[in-house]
Amino acid sequence: MAPAPEPILETTDLGYAYRPGRFAFRHLNLTLHRGEILGLLGRNGAGKTTCVRVLTTLLPPTEGKARVLGYDLIRGGRALRARIGVVLQAESLDYVTVERNLTLYALLWGVDRETARSRAEEMLTLFELEDSRKRKPWALSGGQRRRFQVARELMHDMDLLFLDEPTAGLDAVARQRILGYLKKRAQQGLGIIFTTHILHEADLLCDRIAVMELGTVLTEGTPEELKQRHGGARQVTVEFVGPLGADAPALTEMLRRGGESLTLLEEAPDQVSFTARNPEAMVAQISMWAQSRGRPLARLSVREVTLEEAFLGMVQKKPAGEAGS
Repeated sequence: MAPAPEPILETTDLGYAYRPGRFAFRHLNLTLHRGEILGLLGRNGAGKTTCVRVLTTLLPPTEGKARVLGYDLIRGGRALRARIGVVLQAESLDYVTVERNLTLYALLWGVDRETARSRAEEMLTLFELEDSRKRKPWALSGGQRRRFQVARELMHDMDLLFLDEPTAGLDAVARQRILGYLKKRAQQGLGIIFTTHILHEADLLCDRIAVMELGTVLTEGTPEELKQRHGGARQVTVEFVGPLGADAPALTEMLRRGGESLTLLEEAPDQVSFTARNPEAMVAQISMWAQSRGRPLARLSVREVTLEEAFLGMVQKKPAGEAGS
């Protein structure tokens, strides 16, 4: 069995305190491998943005340690920053045109002129900025400015990309295009860490997710693992061919005996809906019961847990605080 590849980012009990005793985050233990996308989720104040600022060397950690792309986080300096990209929530806009801005940004990072021009065209098309190429960035709409910020950061070559709310303020079409492009870049080997409040977006994009609350990581796993671990009961809807009549009480009794944490939602002459923590087992029981009673099924469906439901199950009982941002 081949050894696991060395992480391109690894933190050990990393933390940052605004002042003694007031931590934005602490005891952060994360790993990221090449080509992997890690999402940081959490409510406002969870510490996500400060975490990104520390990992991109914009703030020095106050405890713990980290290695990023083979460099010590504190000592890596310019050599480390040359291999990472970062898009923060705060806007940084210049006074040259959008097209010229993209090209200059690439040249500043050592991209040759011909590649810079072709890459600028690619970004203008991808981010739907072709008609705005001669406009100044500050004159764009809010959504256009956000697209421009992400496009500009993708102009240079990097091994690791940090994105803090990259799709904030974008419409669904623009979000889908950007997420598809990021997925493609990850498949080509780019490591990505990004924060978002759009849970569906994280579910689609992330290989793994770390959920932060009050400056600490509550849990970590793949989207499917988090949904299974924290999603709670799922809804099952069973529809029969024709009314159940006298068999209805027997079905209800069978459900109550076999369903773990079962809650009946709706009962009709030919249909029953309920939530249960063991829907797969319940589906098998219902199928056997229907066959034994000669009651053919018209429809049987299980609604899958969403990442949003799992997220709420993790954090809704915890009070929001001032641990981070």
